[in-house]
Amino acid sequence: MASFIKAIKALCPRLDLMEAVDSEHYLEMMTLRTTLSSGVVKNVQDTELDTLAFLLQEGRPVHTGIAIYTPSMNLDGELEIKVRVDKRLLREVRKGEAFRNRVRNAENIGKSAEELVALWNETHPEDVVE
Repeated sequence: MASFIKAIKALCPRLDLMEAVDSEHYLEMMTLRTTLSSGVVKNVQDTELDTLAFLLQEGRPVHTGIAIYTPSMNLDGELEIKVRVDKRLLREVRKGEAFRNRVRNAENIGKSAEELVALWNETHPEDVVE
């Protein structure tokens, strides 16, 4: 007998992600889109990191225009950083047909969890979700 989670995970729509971009390639892409040298862009990135760390250590949420960083603490007393993406970035990524890669199980977009379980049971009669 399959679990509810197994069926949903197998059939839900999800992005087919490509290999992650490392910081060096990201820096190169940033440099190509500005009139700044790679050294200046790298310096700005380093300064942004130092500034973020300083402000978060003061216990201040920081709105950068790309994300909102909020310091928090877990149950063990360790400092953590919660990150929420800025709405402008979400709007930009969601524009029209902006996503340029494959969506796995795209035919299941808009289906409810119950519909996905029914589809699982239909295609896996030997391993149904009850």
